[in-house]
Amino acid sequence: MAGKRMTKAVRRLQLLDTAAAMIRAGGTDALTLANLAERAGVSKPIAYEHFETRNGLLMQLYQHLDDRHMQRVAMALSAAPMSLDATLTLFSEAFIDCGVETGPEFGAIAAALAASPELASFRLGVRARYLEAIRLALTAHPSVGAALPEAVLIGLIGAANELAQEAASGRLARDAAVAALNFLARQALPPRLKPSVSRRAGQAQTPDIPNVC
Repeated sequence: MAGKRMTKAVRRLQLLDTAAAMIRAGGTDALTLANLAERAGVSKPIAYEHFETRNGLLMQLYQHLDDRHMQRVAMALSAAPMSLDATLTLFSEAFIDCGVETGPEFGAIAAALAASPELASFRLGVRARYLEAIRLALTAHPSVGAALPEAVLIGLIGAANELAQEAASGRLARDAAVAALNFLARQALPPRLKPSVSRRAGQAQTPDIPNVC
């Protein structure tokens, strides 16, 4: 008896997960719609129906990975306690951990799309989502949100992305990346608002972060 056919949404996720695995194994150079169709066990027209072009595939894969990343960061920040210290720690851990779990393919996709004009506008939209997530997390600390210009938040997001990619590639240890991002987040605060930093590693207690990556 023939197996049940996948819905279009489920098939799309299967193709995106297959494409991510292909990039993880061999980089972006070998990723074509024809190769993806072969690896996923579908016909070429199905792959073209979902993505149309190689750039279309890369863009949708970039968004798919970023959606998971954004979901984890947003969940962590929404669950953050009233303590500003814990909020900054949660932000740093969630951002770096999701980058590590996503793997180096996220950076490889961005590099492959570097010359694409569509990527520039798309990344502005991604950045706007992160800015909104951070602002939402800081609503419990209105004096902080008011004291941080958007340019500072943009710089913090840029640093967070670079640190996450370095950790994902293995060039930087996860704990070192978290510590660096936590340090930068604290340094971005005006002196009167900087939370006290524990001298003993691991002293601060933070809630578990749901794993959605």
